[in-house]
Amino acid sequence: MNTTQLECFLAVAETLNFSKAAEMVNISQPAVSHQISSLEAELGVRLFLRTNKSVQLTKEGLIFIGDAETIVRTAMNSIHRLSTNVKEKKRTVAIGVHNQYELDAAVPVMNIIGKMYPNFEPEITMMPFKSLDNLLEENKLQIIFAIKAENEAAKAECFTALCECPVMLICRKDDELSGRKSININDINGRRVILIKRHKCPDAAMEGYMKLGLPNNSNVLLADGCEAAFAMAKAGLGVTAFPMMPCMNDSELEYIRIDGLAPVLLGLYSKKLIKGEPAFEFVTEAKKFYKNYRCPIDKTKTV
Repeated sequence: MNTTQLECFLAVAETLNFSKAAEMVNISQPAVSHQISSLEAELGVRLFLRTNKSVQLTKEGLIFIGDAETIVRTAMNSIHRLSTNVKEKKRTVAIGVHNQYELDAAVPVMNIIGKMYPNFEPEITMMPFKSLDNLLEENKLQIIFAIKAENEAAKAECFTALCECPVMLICRKDDELSGRKSININDINGRRVILIKRHKCPDAAMEGYMKLGLPNNSNVLLADGCEAAFAMAKAGLGVTAFPMMPCMNDSELEYIRIDGLAPVLLGLYSKKLIKGEPAFEFVTEAKKFYKNYRCPIDKTKTV
């Protein structure tokens, strides 16, 4: 396995088109096909389903994206360190997030660490898949931002809670439910509910869907991730539910508490960290920053 194979794989995974991938990596299309075939033979699995009309990632291909990105990034970082003869050791933290809102929650903490240490270099992996857990287990990530229910079993050695996030019904500002302090299942009878696909939805968010009457509600629209669900809600195509995370407030959407649902926790999964390590300091500063956080919308809309 070499970086050329991995770069070709990542280019095809991004474009799902061999000719466009060839342009990205600046080699011929037959060469890209050869690199992919060699990689598949070496791994012993098919990474793509190829026909004359389309290219699709297999399940194994989806899982391999994170590993390929990590290997290529590590190789590029090594080349950079050697070629520039960096004298000061970089303070690197490998951070995993599932969506843009978890990444937004990481921004103020990265800002703090960056001011403390000018040589701070975060390595961010965004994957809406549960394979992030595997990357943490394999030490390819040090920290994962994630949503966890209070009684949910931890998925890693350590979980550091940062703040509570109430589970909200999300709809357009001009929706008939807009202005309500809270809702229950009777309020959305007959309404179309936008459901995030199971493998891209936090376990803690599923309780919100159950409260809305799913899967008993047959009027369902599937969304490929929370960003897609919120866009559909903004378009007036239905209502959805999700934990209200920091920095998630959209002026075009209404967020309403769902009766009977306890708030969930936004926090950091990690292995046991050693004091003085960059990852340990990241977790410490994250706890300080979010210590007094309260959802601003939830303050004004108490049940």
